Amino acid sequence: MKSFAVFALASTIALPALASAQTAAPAAQASAGVSVGATVYDTSGGVVGTVDTTDGTNAVVNTGTVKAAIPLSSLGKGEKGPVLAMTKAQLEAAASQQQAQASADFKAKLVPGAAVYGTGGAQLGTIKSADASFVTVTTTSGDAKLPVAGFGPGPQGVTLGMTADQLKAAMGGAAATAPTASATAATEATATAATDTAAPAKKKK
Repeated sequence: MKSFAVFALASTIALPALASAQTAAPAAQASAGVSVGATVYDTSGGVVGTVDTTDGTNAVVNTGTVKAAIPLSSLGKGEKGPVLAMTKAQLEAAASQQQAQASADFKAKLVPGAAVYGTGGAQLGTIKSADASFVTVTTTSGDAKLPVAGFGPGPQGVTLGMTADQLKAAMGGAAATAPTASATAATEATATAATDTAAPAKKKK
């Protein structure tokens, strides 16, 4: 069977209660002074990470290992920049723990009959079966066997990191190069590095 690439959904871990569980950061809150690119420090002056984005409510802090959404109310204002009452190691440990829990909760939703949506918002089909590595999705064009890493939570529910057109084109391309295969045969897919959007690329055998 042919294979095609499916792109995993990029994710940021939201950590609304982390800083509040620690000792409060010193000085006034820095909600007005947090900007993209700013370096975030811990209370001892150690570097925690840099601000990737901010929406006025949360700041996404990138430690180089994880990205965590930190409430601006949890950031204090220090001499060198924003201050978080957690070290880099503490933030990464907390984010990893929450990510593992979120992953387990999401995988529990990969059950037969569950609707699957694409990144464009259109429904792609429904889950036929799922195991620890792959999810088989029944679409109007047949069944597609896809890596579980290509799925993630979305605003409508279970979401695959492809649009409806990308999935249809990939399935059609696989069928064209394997004319003897049944139109409803499962198409094995391999996950690639996490990315927000990318066109599917055929993978050599």
